[in-house]
Amino acid sequence: MAKKTMTRRRVLGTAAGAATVFATAPFVHGAHAAGKLAVAFWDHWVPGANDVMAKLCKRVGRQGKGRSEDRFRNLARRQADGEPPRRRRRRASGHDMITLPLWYAPAQTDSLENSDDVWAELTKRHGDNNRFDDLCRQAERALDRAAGDLQYADRPSVGRIDIFKEAVGLDLTQMYPASGTGGNKELTDKWTWDFFLTAAEKCQKAGHPFGLALGQTGDTANWLGALFNAYGAQLVDKDGNTTVKSEPVKQVLDYMKRLVPFLPQDVFAWDDSSNNKALISGQAALIFNPPSAWAVAVRDAPKVAEQCWHFSSPKGPKGRFDPAQPSFWGI
Repeated sequence: MAKKTMTRRRVLGTAAGAATVFATAPFVHGAHAAGKLAVAFWDHWVPGANDVMAKLCKRVGRQGKGRSEDRFRNLARRQADGEPPRRRRRRASGHDMITLPLWYAPAQTDSLENSDDVWAELTKRHGDNNRFDDLCRQAERALDRAAGDLQYADRPSVGRIDIFKEAVGLDLTQMYPASGTGGNKELTDKWTWDFFLTAAEKCQKAGHPFGLALGQTGDTANWLGALFNAYGAQLVDKDGNTTVKSEPVKQVLDYMKRLVPFLPQDVFAWDDSSNNKALISGQAALIFNPPSAWAVAVRDAPKVAEQCWHFSSPKGPKGRFDPAQPSFWGI
């Protein structure tokens, strides 16, 4: 456009950049101030998480001479906000921007604004930090892409230091020290899926089984995805071909037949909170999760929190893989 007016598109584009890099973006001040920008975030269950996000929103609002309202959505409501207007009826106003995890963004392709131009500019300024291009490109268009580490949750192993020392004879803090470097290479190399099986058996006999969900949940898909990748096993390849009948898949199934007897009997009915509860209650010796379970333990079970240690997933024949959960900005 030739006229330098503050259009809705320019407001959204500027806000996308500010939210992505959390840096001062070129807001336009003056008679036509940015006004209100409605952004829906995940209603996070970790204590204090929403408060931190609200403070960040207020700061960005002050920088843009606009105003901020605290509004957090659960997944079901957030999905509805992204539905086409004909299905949303009176809620067609929705939000200007919305956070969408994983497949929620591709499912809303027709409802979201194309952001090729915004991301071309951001990439030019800051480099390409998008690790999930295949997830955020649908029908030859770019959705608002993953905001790098700001919207990226690793889900590594979370183990109990004390239980692993007593039951397994392994010092997790020596294998993966807090500094992130200089760990005991012998112990790190030993942390394989085969050794994981041995550790699971020992912890189960000690009364602290691993808390690994095997139900219809995101947490299940995350940790099993790391296991499948470690063996080079795929159910569907990158071209969409079904590849269930393969030797790597058979190896994973055989592995699971040996692992399941050492897990709690009800793991097939667990939801995404079950593994967190198993750790916080003091029952589980290990789960796969971001620091969110530990954050709740700090409040509800500080003695358990003191013994929690985060470290990488075990290694398999094809390498070591940590599950991840990217999220996206949708305009």
